Amino acid sequence: MNYFIPTYNEAVRMTGGTEDLFYSSETIIDGYKIVTFNYRLAQYNDFINPPGDVKNAFEMRGLTYVFNTDGTLYKRYLLLDKFFNLNQVPSTLYSEVKDLKINNIYSKEDGSVITFIKLPNGKVIAKTKMSFEADQAKGANLVYSENNKLKDFINWTLENDITAIFEYVAPDNRIVLKYYERDLILLRLRDNKTGEYLNLDDFKEKLEGIKLASKYEFTLNELIELAKSESDVEGWVVQFEGGKMIKIKTEWYFTLHGLITEDIHRENLLIGHILDENIDDILSKIEVDDVETIDRINYITEVVQKWIKLRMSSINKTYLIYEKLGRKEFALSYRKDKDFPFVMAKVNGRDLYVELIKYLKKVTYRLESARSWLESVEKEVF
Repeated sequence: MNYFIPTYNEAVRMTGGTEDLFYSSETIIDGYKIVTFNYRLAQYNDFINPPGDVKNAFEMRGLTYVFNTDGTLYKRYLLLDKFFNLNQVPSTLYSEVKDLKINNIYSKEDGSVITFIKLPNGKVIAKTKMSFEADQAKGANLVYSENNKLKDFINWTLENDITAIFEYVAPDNRIVLKYYERDLILLRLRDNKTGEYLNLDDFKEKLEGIKLASKYEFTLNELIELAKSESDVEGWVVQFEGGKMIKIKTEWYFTLHGLITEDIHRENLLIGHILDENIDDILSKIEVDDVETIDRINYITEVVQKWIKLRMSSINKTYLIYEKLGRKEFALSYRKDKDFPFVMAKVNGRDLYVELIKYLKKVTYRLESARSWLESVEKEVF
């Protein structure tokens, strides 16, 4: 499988303002500029046909570029490329993957993905998809500093241009599954130059003392059946020869996480799943030939996407007025404007996207209010 990794300029072309599906975040650590790319609420077609005439948007999850102090590129760091649930999208339909040879199967851990980068001064730091300051990144830094075997292993991967991809788990980082201690579980190793996923079995000596995701030996059909009855397991990641990956999640996880197909008839619940970025799991449970339901979910997702983009654009324009007028005059003139509370949230350092998510969850919490909201914004966004 060929991995077409975006150059920095290609990644930039896929992004626009902060309101776009593909976006970037810049931070400075020890004087070095770090730019990280990601996506939010992007659908399958957004990855197939991304902005900027670039055809490799699947690599935009947590893709990170570190620059020297003179502005030249020091290093690029990969994460996992975007992959989907079994039966979620055309390329992961059972009919498309049933005859592929399985390379490996690992448990899907229920925590936060973590990788490590090295700065030009040699400093090693952990990151989530987008943050070096999140509690999960701070927790991963603690694990790195306290576990010498893990530290030596991570340092070795960075020296050899390999990305080690971990799941950070901890008692205070519970999603659904319970973990009793703070730890880093190795999921994958990836060649940072080519994007190729490396076989963990080829690095047994290096992996001594490193906690690994559980490995399984099943056929695809056996795994599908096991997903119906297994408990206390989120699911599995299946990688086929050539690198293609799919997710298979257990019925137990769907039920415990409140992800049930009955939700498709309740717009408030659907919008909640879209905003929580769980809609992938819902789509994977819909029968392939139920085109009407799939189209309906994709339509509502698109309405949410477009509404957030329009609102962020409007708020950012109003924020420019705030900068021009100053706090007092802006408050007097715009306190009744619909953008006002969001502009003030931005002024106070809060994330505008997060604030809009919270607002939309609130106004669509009940079924009737969700239906009214959809009806009211359809003309606005299309």
